[in-house]
Amino acid sequence: MSFRARLTLYVAAAIAVTVAAASVAVWVVAKHELLTQFDQTLFTQATEPHHGGPGPGQYRPTVYTTFVLPDGTKSDDGNANLPVSARALAVARGSSLNNYFTTTTVSGIHLREFVAPLQGGGAVIAAMQLDQTDRALSRIKFWILLVGGIGVGAAAALAAFVATAALRPVRRLTAAAESVATTGDLTKRVDVVSGDELGRLAARFNSMLAALEDSVGRQRHLVADASHELRTPLTAARTNVDLLREGKLPPDEQRRALDEASVELDSLTSLVSDLVELARGEERKLRVEELQLDELVAGVVERAKSRAPQMTFVTSLAPTQVRVDPVLLERAVSNLLDNAVKYSPPGAPIEVTVRDGEVVVADHGPGVAEEDIPRIFDRFYRAAAARSKPGAGLGLAIVREAAEAHGGRASVESSPKGARFRLTLPATT
Repeated sequence: MSFRARLTLYVAAAIAVTVAAASVAVWVVAKHELLTQFDQTLFTQATEPHHGGPGPGQYRPTVYTTFVLPDGTKSDDGNANLPVSARALAVARGSSLNNYFTTTTVSGIHLREFVAPLQGGGAVIAAMQLDQTDRALSRIKFWILLVGGIGVGAAAALAAFVATAALRPVRRLTAAAESVATTGDLTKRVDVVSGDELGRLAARFNSMLAALEDSVGRQRHLVADASHELRTPLTAARTNVDLLREGKLPPDEQRRALDEASVELDSLTSLVSDLVELARGEERKLRVEELQLDELVAGVVERAKSRAPQMTFVTSLAPTQVRVDPVLLERAVSNLLDNAVKYSPPGAPIEVTVRDGEVVVADHGPGVAEEDIPRIFDRFYRAAAARSKPGAGLGLAIVREAAEAHGGRASVESSPKGARFRLTLPATT
């Protein structure tokens, strides 16, 4: 059974139960009111001095009476021989002084009885036929059933209409999801026509498709760029290996071919490592811990000095405690220092500052061109001045990934005196 059919059934059932309950309540109230009016008439007729037929010029409903003596026998003064129940006998004997009304059937005739005690002992039983009241109740029952049945049928039709209208946005979502699953077209969107829960669901669905489209696009772009960047070192390494396999190179050329192959393989290893780091993206699970940012940066600077002994590092590291993933942050700071080493002239100082959760690395190189600043942290982006330098354009992209993974940001400032890169972390104490 479809969800639409179930929703229709549930709504129709709920309305049917409501109509049924209302019909029963109407029936009970109508029956009570009619019997109350009938009891008032019976009481009036039974308590008049005469209980016989109508007098001259008068209309009086037929009232059947029977007088019961305290010993349980019936008096001859009544005009009917009504049965005496145990409750009526208790009233006649004085055991119960409360009069009461009751319904009974005598010889197939439906009667309403009124039993009351008499002064001096005994009781009177007065009864009137309920035929008119029964007919009135029958008509009321017929109309209640007819109107209730029509109401239930109309409720079922209304429930089907409501279910169809309410599920229209869901059908659009389902059609969009099936279209995406069938065609793989992530540009499909759902029209948002309201601001209710279903409208918000459609908006979130569109946001999910947009995020998925962006993720797939970035993956495709990453694969395309990676293929291009991998092709160069692989081709160079293969060429050198092929030359060595031929065995026709002199010893000094062989050594140069081996050195070049080693350099290309190192570049390839670094590139693959960066690609793996970037491919993890948002799926990365940070292993956050509290540490001293100044101590972490100091360690990274020491390792950078060993890799680039010709460079001068000037540090100003203020004690700062942060909550970060140390491995990821070390990689980001190391990339900033490697970038500064790459573009700084020999002997020029590289200034490293830590303060208030911010790492600043400033070099005295050529700086960053104004048109390159908006894209300097993009994957595989290399400025015109950087294309002669080694690297694949992934180091600064990893810096931005690390900053955003911690809820921070990466930025760059450039001047004729060099570039200043900032890695800002919000989680500071």
